[in-house]
Amino acid sequence: MEILVAGDPQRLGGYWLAGRLGAGGQGVVYEGYAGDDTRVAVKVLHRDRAAQLAKEAAAAQRVASFCTARVIEACSEGPRPYLVSEYVPGPTLREAVARAGRSGPRRR
Repeated sequence: MEILVAGDPQRLGGYWLAGRLGAGGQGVVYEGYAGDDTRVAVKVLHRDRAAQLAKEAAAAQRVASFCTARVIEACSEGPRPYLVSEYVPGPTLREAVARAGRSGPRRR
């Protein structure tokens, strides 16, 4: 996890943000915590991607719970649209590819 940088929010809705998990073309993903200290992932979309939020939330909710992180909240109102999901510990995609290669582990 990386530290928050200037311009990063410290709170969104009922969640406080502890640091950055990653950033990319869609936005920034933060490690966050709910009021009861539940660890969550908070994806904040770039302003030009706000319309995509509802589609992404709906798609994630259609996938079986053992295949993806559960969506907890989606907020498309305000200057920073965000999606809150359960936090799933594990390597980043970059780390997994570096470890196993592009095609993943070989099956026999």
